[in-house]
Amino acid sequence: MGQVRYGIMLNEHGIIIDDGVCMRLADNSFLVSTTSGAASRIFSAFEEWLQCEWPELRVLVTNVTSVWGNVAVAGPRAREVVQRLGTDVDLGRETFPHLAVRCGTLAGVPARIARVGFTGELSFEINVPAGYASALWEALIAQGRDLNATPIGVDALQELRTEKGFLHVGTDTDARTVPADIGMGAILAKKTEDFVGRRSLERSDAKRADRLQFVGIAAQDPNVVLPVGGHIMADPSTRSGSQGYVTSSCASETLGRSVALGLVVAGRARLNESIQVYSGGRVWPARLVSPNWYDPKGERLNA
Repeated sequence: MGQVRYGIMLNEHGIIIDDGVCMRLADNSFLVSTTSGAASRIFSAFEEWLQCEWPELRVLVTNVTSVWGNVAVAGPRAREVVQRLGTDVDLGRETFPHLAVRCGTLAGVPARIARVGFTGELSFEINVPAGYASALWEALIAQGRDLNATPIGVDALQELRTEKGFLHVGTDTDARTVPADIGMGAILAKKTEDFVGRRSLERSDAKRADRLQFVGIAAQDPNVVLPVGGHIMADPSTRSGSQGYVTSSCASETLGRSVALGLVVAGRARLNESIQVYSGGRVWPARLVSPNWYDPKGERLNA
């Protein structure tokens, strides 16, 4: 109990359709999160599998999305801000590590706190009954004001997760992406149990070495933000023979340079290879690198 695991959701073809975390709240009670817009779709998939594929399972699935409000607190002083509200949950690094969940009270309100996040920084995601969400938000802003706590928008979140190399399903994946393409093939190979999509992953096509793989792309000029959708071309002058494309790109204030992610043919075997990115009649020299641009050992995440 109290543990959290990151997971990806596959369809019957072995294609990645969503990701999220699963929290074990009790021996037979789990909370599954999805991406922001996929809750109803994934809930429906669970219901279909229980009714049509595994009706013998003694499992009840309930969509509780509207019951809880969620506020994420992230950054090097996130622990301090949360503690100021008063909680009976021990937020210490050793007692409450990354990928753990604890239930208790926060500011006198029942709360579920998880050490998960999408920024690559020390993060706490706080669930409270939906009616308390607005008050919790205002209290956190007030308690963090002297620490320069501030709300962040989607653009800032995208910059943080891109420089960390965190995958965004639907942006850094497409309708052909399987787990091995994002570096999770070895993990699934160790699984002995059946799962949705497993049979499809045994097809030769899913094991090809020349599949589009998730990698980092570094522009030769660090001030150039590569265009999302730009194609990796062997010979840009012919405008044919695409070897993949840029999926995410931004200017990283932390690193002082542009960073990008992409899906590239046999990308992981080609790290440090020089490439050319083509878009709109222009060409930018670049090279393939690890997608983990920043804090690859997770030291900030595990602070």
